[in-house]
Amino acid sequence: MMIKLIASDLDETLLGPRLISFTGMDGDLVEEIFKRGQELGLGMHIYTEDQVYGYQLTQEEIDFCQGRADFAALPGGDLTALRASGARFAKILYVDTDFPRLKKLRKDLADFEKVSEMSFSSNRYLEFNPPKVNKGTGLKKLFQELGYQLDETMAIGDSFNDLAMIKAAGTGVGVANVSPEMRADCDKITEKTFDQGAVAEAIGRWVLPDYE
Repeated sequence: MMIKLIASDLDETLLGPRLISFTGMDGDLVEEIFKRGQELGLGMHIYTEDQVYGYQLTQEEIDFCQGRADFAALPGGDLTALRASGARFAKILYVDTDFPRLKKLRKDLADFEKVSEMSFSSNRYLEFNPPKVNKGTGLKKLFQELGYQLDETMAIGDSFNDLAMIKAAGTGVGVANVSPEMRADCDKITEKTFDQGAVAEAIGRWVLPDYE
């Protein structure tokens, strides 16, 4: 997992972006997950410390990620060259737009639950992170850096990879279209989705309700 600090009004030395924490993923494990994905015929994203590589991605997937990720070609079509270069892996994820099938796949890959942190995102990704690395631990590290307590935080999300963060924050907010299985873990639910301005709504209602 990588945490980048964007800005702070507390200390100009904290103004970013800059990397403040990196937890790498074991290369052998990434290789094993990658090969299993190949056997399953899945497209994949491979994240290193400074680059995102795409494997067997459809044009629809590339279009979906427009503005979110700039993919580099995977050297040699596998992980051999990356590993030889000493690249540090952050995470790897499978792509499948059939979410029910993706959830079944997670059950079939239960052996990876013991050695990685697995979660869903965007109803199309099955993510594999290093053990005990998730947005919740990222939130804790970020606020240790800033000198705040977790009960002073608010986290906003919509998908399963946001759940650890929502549960860790002082106030956990789910947007209007948050995954139904997560609603019980949210302290608040917005009336709007992210695309409709859920973040602004959450700040206006629960952070700065008296701000004009």
